[in-house]
Amino acid sequence: MAQLHSRLIWFILLALLCFVGFLYWQSQQTNGTTRGPGGAVAVKTALVESQAMSREVNAIGTGIANNSIQLIAPNSEFLIELNVSEGKKVEQGEIIARLNNVQQKARVAELEAVMVEQSRQLERLKNLATSQATAQSLLDEQQSKVNSSKAQLDIARQQLNDMTIRAPFAGYLGLRRVSQGAYVSSGTVLTTLDDIQQLRVEFSIAERYLAEVAVGMPITVTNVAYGNIPFHGQVSAIDTRLDPVTRSVTIHGLIPNESLQLRPGMLLNVRLQLENRNVLRISEKALLPQQNRQYVFLVDAENRVQQKEVEIGQRIPGWVEVLSGIREGDEVIVEGVQKVRTGMTVNKVGS
Repeated sequence: MAQLHSRLIWFILLALLCFVGFLYWQSQQTNGTTRGPGGAVAVKTALVESQAMSREVNAIGTGIANNSIQLIAPNSEFLIELNVSEGKKVEQGEIIARLNNVQQKARVAELEAVMVEQSRQLERLKNLATSQATAQSLLDEQQSKVNSSKAQLDIARQQLNDMTIRAPFAGYLGLRRVSQGAYVSSGTVLTTLDDIQQLRVEFSIAERYLAEVAVGMPITVTNVAYGNIPFHGQVSAIDTRLDPVTRSVTIHGLIPNESLQLRPGMLLNVRLQLENRNVLRISEKALLPQQNRQYVFLVDAENRVQQKEVEIGQRIPGWVEVLSGIREGDEVIVEGVQKVRTGMTVNKVGS
């Protein structure tokens, strides 16, 4: 039994030895293929060039109705008429609801009668004044009464008008919050009204893009509910202030929405198209990310490597904009980045 255990141990040791030998041989083969003459690491390089780049800013936005209000009861009274069909389109000035206005009508009728009598008295005194049969003071007093009655009548008419709630703009009614015949208090929300045939989208962009964005620039939005279907619009307003915490500026865009697919409150993915311009760009494969920084490896005239930190900007598939850190004409490593270190000598096998 002991002899069997001894053979098993020797077999395991021999297998491990063979495995280690295979790994060593494989590493030697790899080094042989990635190193050029004199032991230099073989890499592929590319020159930094200035080229036109289609530039865009991506952001997360929120949908906002072009116009949006809550329709509320201006007074405490019984609701005698309610014309709320949820989701229905209404035109500007259309009656939405009417409160009990019997008292207001009676008040208007009373003041109209008083106004007629006061005006008659004023005309009589004016006729007498032409023949100097009455004092000017009586005429002035009657004129004050007429003016007072007219002011009271204007107020009463406005109060009567307030008992009828109309749509201030064309839009779509929301959910009904009350029922016809209910007693509502002043400030009670009856329903909502939204103009969503054009949808505003609110989003923020970084401070560095402020000088490049302008009203009228094209934007494209997408939403998870409609997959990759794009909705196109343009920038309609730029906030005059920046957020002092995030150093970002708020932008409003306007999207035509005749199909009513987009709704207020939606989470929207926004792409803001900036003007094309020449920028320094390099292959994404040249970047070496470390923590929150980005580095590239430069190759000098003697084929020695130097690590350089860069600030990057816009990304497009396969390419990245470089804002600072390198210059046009510099040679960067695009393949073999993980195998080199500062000060090493490399063998350029492609460009």
